[in-house]
Amino acid sequence: MATDCRINLAKELTSSTEERVRFYNRMLIYLVICAAGLVLVAFLSSWNLKNYIENNHEHAQLLNSSSIVSGLNPSAFKNPDNTYDELRNYSNQIIILKQELGSRVQLLPVVHNLFVDLHKNITLQSLSASKDKLAFGLIMPPPSAGADPVRDLRTAWEANEELMKRVSTIRPITGERRTIGKKSVFYVQFECILNK
Repeated sequence: MATDCRINLAKELTSSTEERVRFYNRMLIYLVICAAGLVLVAFLSSWNLKNYIENNHEHAQLLNSSSIVSGLNPSAFKNPDNTYDELRNYSNQIIILKQELGSRVQLLPVVHNLFVDLHKNITLQSLSASKDKLAFGLIMPPPSAGADPVRDLRTAWEANEELMKRVSTIRPITGERRTIGKKSVFYVQFECILNK
């Protein structure tokens, strides 16, 4: 036969009222501190997020302004090393291009000085240019005892200092009489050697 034993094993484990109040107060303080910590973390997070958004907006504005002022693509500012390399390459290409252009003879001033003061009865018939010379043909009145238009032209050209800076010599190559309509004219082919 079983006997009922009423033994309170938790008798020693039960806290007194003062202990429970102290525990409750400590837990309450802990929860208040945790809540205050969470509020502080939330505030700092939102403040940092606000600063991050403002900085990103300011960065985008600076990037756009710099892009507009410099004429560069905004992506150029994302990788400046590549951009500097590209700019260095462009600079080298411009230097080479300047050297090439500087070594080329400028034909326009030569042509201008050759034909600016032509007499009204002398007309240009043909014009061709190569790297170091200019060939042109003029139609003029035939030479007579009193006038030699070829000699007069050469004298005028040789007196033109601006022209002679750019050419080494101007000489007639061929000359022949031609008939244009009913009029007899003299056609002279000239060669102009250009200075380099």
